[in-house]
Amino acid sequence: MKENKKKVFIRSFGCQMNFRDSEFAQGVLLDAGFGKAESFEDADIILFNTCSVRKHAEDRVCANIWNLKKLKDKKPDILIGVMGCMAQAKREGIFEDMPLVDFTCGPDDEEGLPEIIKGVLKDRLNVASLNNIGATRKELFPEHRNNALKAFVSISHGCDNFCSYCIVPYVRGRERSRLPKDILREIKNLASRGFKEITLLGQNVNSYDGYGGRRDDFARLLADINRIKGVFRVRFMTSHPKDATISLFKAMRDLEKVCGHIHLPAQSGSDRILKLMNRRYSAKEYLKKAASYRRLVPGGSLTTDMIVGFPSESDADFQKTLNLMKEIEFDSAFVFRYSPRPFTKASKLIDDVPEEVKGARNTLLLDAQNRISKK
Repeated sequence: MKENKKKVFIRSFGCQMNFRDSEFAQGVLLDAGFGKAESFEDADIILFNTCSVRKHAEDRVCANIWNLKKLKDKKPDILIGVMGCMAQAKREGIFEDMPLVDFTCGPDDEEGLPEIIKGVLKDRLNVASLNNIGATRKELFPEHRNNALKAFVSISHGCDNFCSYCIVPYVRGRERSRLPKDILREIKNLASRGFKEITLLGQNVNSYDGYGGRRDDFARLLADINRIKGVFRVRFMTSHPKDATISLFKAMRDLEKVCGHIHLPAQSGSDRILKLMNRRYSAKEYLKKAASYRRLVPGGSLTTDMIVGFPSESDADFQKTLNLMKEIEFDSAFVFRYSPRPFTKASKLIDDVPEEVKGARNTLLLDAQNRISKK
């Protein structure tokens, strides 16, 4: 088998941004002459695109890699690579923790994957490509997409918020917005190819500042996208409450291609916990924005994320979160148990909420949300 025809299988974990990065990586590799495998067994190169937002996500990746030991014993020439946030967080230490891994690639190094893999195939030495964190990505447009009707489009990379529990700024770098002309060119191409749904992605999508940093830049981008010819609809995720503006809500109301749904992670209903999380809004401010959204986007869907068991979260703090959920009546909610992440400020706090308490609070929030959703 020729080297440039070796087949790659990519397994993705985590957020939609990771799935878009995997799709991009697959496209770059296909354009470089590699093939696409449909399973681990069919692959010459197995690539895991990883998430480090929660420890559970990292544990799943590790278990998947160790499960390949029998396959690698049977086919020792198979290469195993780790890309994404976990690769950036663990750096070269990943080779000591998981000796089955042959190479790693950081979140801003995907365009170099063909050369990384060719180098490992030639020299059979471990390679860690982790040096471009925070770099401006080249504007590459591989044709490959995983879905024939729905497409992800990244409008920014990285994050400037530094929420105290979140590892993202440390593994994806500071926020960089793509230029409007490049985003519009990509979406025009997708529309011309018949895609019917475009989802705009960013770690904090509504802080987009590609037009010069005005507060309404994201609403302006939506308006420009809305003018592109073609029958398609537009979604976006994930938004930060501090950047959810009246101009955004009005754009969602007035632009016919933009769907009436916003994912607005509240994380907690306790002002004390929100301050420790460095979320930069109060529960009252969140409630006000939720009310404005419901008023300006009648029938619009509002979903959220919540974290339970943040360090020092008391029963009273948790009750405020439960009260906020009941008052707003979200259409749906993702609830997560807090776990310390390296590099973050919260990792220096004592993780003092027992796991059984986290589990009980997790269940209470989910039960409350299920009742709201059924209602």
